[in-house]
Amino acid sequence: MYKLNRRGCFGFSLLLLLVTYGFMSSCISSKKILYFQDLPDSSSQPTVMNQTAKFVDPKIQSNDILAITLQTEVQNNGNSPITTNSQGTFNPLNGFLVDKNGYIELLFIGFVKVGGLTTAEARELIKQKYKELFNNPVVNVRIANFDISVLGDVAKPGIINMPSEKVSILDAISMTGDLNLTAKRDNILLIRNDSDKQTSVRFDLTSAKVFQSPYFWLKQRDLIYVEPSRNKIQSSDNLLLRNLSILSSLISIVSFALIFKSVK
Repeated sequence: MYKLNRRGCFGFSLLLLLVTYGFMSSCISSKKILYFQDLPDSSSQPTVMNQTAKFVDPKIQSNDILAITLQTEVQNNGNSPITTNSQGTFNPLNGFLVDKNGYIELLFIGFVKVGGLTTAEARELIKQKYKELFNNPVVNVRIANFDISVLGDVAKPGIINMPSEKVSILDAISMTGDLNLTAKRDNILLIRNDSDKQTSVRFDLTSAKVFQSPYFWLKQRDLIYVEPSRNKIQSSDNLLLRNLSILSSLISIVSFALIFKSVK
């Protein structure tokens, strides 16, 4: 009766392991995980894209919370005015909530309509109103709750508070720790609620055309959903993992049995 020697057993076990590895690695194609695949090789000459999306400052919307600081000059016992950062500055902890009609209520000047303005336009409007009360007021305005929600197949899904109003879809994804390898990069969904309408658009991050999309730059409270691949969905019920575990166990059993038989 034919008996396998140790070298034969080792070779057979190695072959089974290679087949298993090949099966696992074939589940995800490199063409599905690489970004911007249509960009040419720029090692010799940089690639210039002339038709990228233009950034437009976001407008202040209802339910935005504005962080507003006021810096003024106060008189110093009749001497020349000096700048103060204490009595002349206020910055409420919760900010100023923009109501459904686009108004905020400010100290000393009352209600001001800022809805539909950019933060730069709101800053100038508030500054002009405070000029009637203070010398050379310096006003800063920013949207404190510039939040982007990222859901789905990313490393750390959740709500991200952006430190800047200039944020792209790539910035938002980067702040989640990037997409998982099992994410569908060619079907990223953006949902935007703007006033009384909802807009949805899809991105293909495997193509550099994403830089040309008018939705490349995000607005406050945009929602990004990253769809998992079919393999990820199948593995959600542990079917794929269970099959691989069973296959791995069988390989181990067969390997040990052959080794034991050859030694015996």
